[in-house]
Amino acid sequence: MARFVALGDSLTEGVGDPHPAWPNGLRGWADLVAAMLAAHDPSTEYANLALRGKTARDVAAEQLPVALAMKPDIVTIWAGGNDILRPRLKLDNVLQPLDHALAQLAAATTVIVFTGFEVSGSPVLGPLRARVRAINASLREVARDHGALVADVSERGAWMDRRLWAGDRVHPSPLGHQRLAAQVAHLLGVDAVRAPDLDPSPPSRVARVVADEVEWWRVHAAPHIARWATGASRRELVAPKWSVPVRPATTLPWFDVGNDLTASSAQAQ
Repeated sequence: MARFVALGDSLTEGVGDPHPAWPNGLRGWADLVAAMLAAHDPSTEYANLALRGKTARDVAAEQLPVALAMKPDIVTIWAGGNDILRPRLKLDNVLQPLDHALAQLAAATTVIVFTGFEVSGSPVLGPLRARVRAINASLREVARDHGALVADVSERGAWMDRRLWAGDRVHPSPLGHQRLAAQVAHLLGVDAVRAPDLDPSPPSRVARVVADEVEWWRVHAAPHIARWATGASRRELVAPKWSVPVRPATTLPWFDVGNDLTASSAQAQ
C-alpha cells in the first residue's frame, strides 16, 4: 500500500478543472494521479490538503504538519504562485518554507516539488515571469539538496497553447491538468495514459486577440485583483478536498482514466 499526500494552493486543489461530482467542485491533476496509482494498486490511499490562496508559508505552517502525521510514502508540494502576485516579493518567503518542508519530508519515499510556469497568458502578466524564473532557479537547487524530484513546468513552448489554460490564464484547463498528471505519473514510474496531443491551433486575428484581452480583464483579471486586494479568496469557506486519507479505488467519484483523457482530447481538437 502507498499513501499519497498532495500539498499546495489552487493549482493542486484543482482550480481550472471543474467537475460537479468532486469536493469543492474541482478535480485536478492530483486526483488524476491518485486514480492512476489506485489503478495499479487498489489499496493506495490519498489525501489532498491544498487550498486556494495559500502562500508558501501557509503550506509549510498549516499543511505540512498534517501531512507528516499521515506518514506518507509520496508527497507533492507546489507553492509560491500566490507569493509572486504580491506587490513585493522576497524570495526567502518562498524558498525558506519550501526548504523547511522538503527537509521535513525527507523521510517520505518520494517527494516531488513543482517549478512555476514561466509562460504568460497576457502581456500584463509578463513582468511576473522574471519572478518565477528567479524562484525556479533556486528551487531546483533546494530540491537537489534534499533529494526531491522536480516536476518542471517552466518550459514555455510546452505550455503556450491556450487550450491548456483555463479562462483566467493562470490555472491549467482540464487538458492542462491531464498533462500535469501524466508528468507526475512518469516521475513516479507509473504507466499512465499519455496526455492528449493537440493539433496546431489556427492563428488568431488581431481583432479577436484584442477582444479576448478585454474580456479577460472584465471577467477574470479585474475581479481577481479586487478579491486579492480585499483578501476575499483567503476567506472563502472551503476545506481541503480530502483532509484524511481515502482509498481512491472506492472513494473518488470513479471514472475510466483512459476514456476520460480520450474524450477530452477529442473535444480539444
